[in-house]
Amino acid sequence: MILRDGKLKIVSTVLDDPETKKLSQDYSVLENLSETRLYPPNMPSSMVYRIEHEDKLIGEIGFRTIKWFNRKAEISLFIIPEYQGKGYGKQALLMLMKFAFKKMNLYRLEAEVIDYNDRAKSLFEKLGFVLEGRLRDAKYNEGKYYDVLRYGILKHEYENKYESK
Repeated sequence: MILRDGKLKIVSTVLDDPETKKLSQDYSVLENLSETRLYPPNMPSSMVYRIEHEDKLIGEIGFRTIKWFNRKAEISLFIIPEYQGKGYGKQALLMLMKFAFKKMNLYRLEAEVIDYNDRAKSLFEKLGFVLEGRLRDAKYNEGKYYDVLRYGILKHEYENKYESK
């Protein structure tokens, strides 16, 4: 596919286009490049885990959009309805936060919560995540748009909250 506007054109290519790959080896280009373009092969951009209680699958938790050079990832979580409100989400989040900051050496964790999900907002806030922004009308569900809230927690905030006791 080719997009044109006057003398400028955008031409579809592949990720490993030899000419663009050569350009990306120039530091003046590299310093502004999306970091995922720079990863060695086989660096995962996500890590997903099953949440099990008494050997029964009750949900999923994981890291999405891992940015290894910036040492950050987005956390995703869901618990099936009959297990919600029993502390399993909190326990799973605390386990994953500890793993992220202590074993993976991440510096920052992020989460997106749909504005109508009051339980999730409360959970992330109780665990030390800070509301950092609002993406207006970013989630479409059943004929309506909803805001998405962006939360974040930094490694030192986690350590101050959970290791100073």
